[in-house]
Amino acid sequence: MSVFKDHRISVSQLLGVVPEALLSKLSLTTKVDYYAKVLHGKKMFYLLLYGIVENDKLSQRTLEDTFNDFLFKTLFDLDKSETIRRSSISERLSKIDSDYFLQIYQCVYQQFQDAYPNKEKHHLIHVDSSMVSEASSKLLKG
Repeated sequence: MSVFKDHRISVSQLLGVVPEALLSKLSLTTKVDYYAKVLHGKKMFYLLLYGIVENDKLSQRTLEDTFNDFLFKTLFDLDKSETIRRSSISERLSKIDSDYFLQIYQCVYQQFQDAYPNKEKHHLIHVDSSMVSEASSKLLKG
């Protein structure tokens, strides 16, 4: 993920694309916060986004360190006394409704599609990252 380190975009700029009202609305409609004590949908989204941008290798251990970091809590206005363990992240990731993240992605994609309507100059397409990874590993072997 070090490719993102060279780009000049901050987490706050990325968050500007995703309205907080959308996250709150989706939390209700997808019921992603049902039975969640600490790691609500919005916090998980922030944690994953921040983790992807700030860490070269993303793991549950790095996500745990990120969540418990004072800077992360300050940036996202979270309770400073809240802490989580890696096992909590693991359990939450296994149970969270992925439709929540899909709808966030679709909203962001639609915003960019509306911002760049010229299809010949800016051709936006959906890409499955696992297919990109698979193709690139085969190219390296070839």
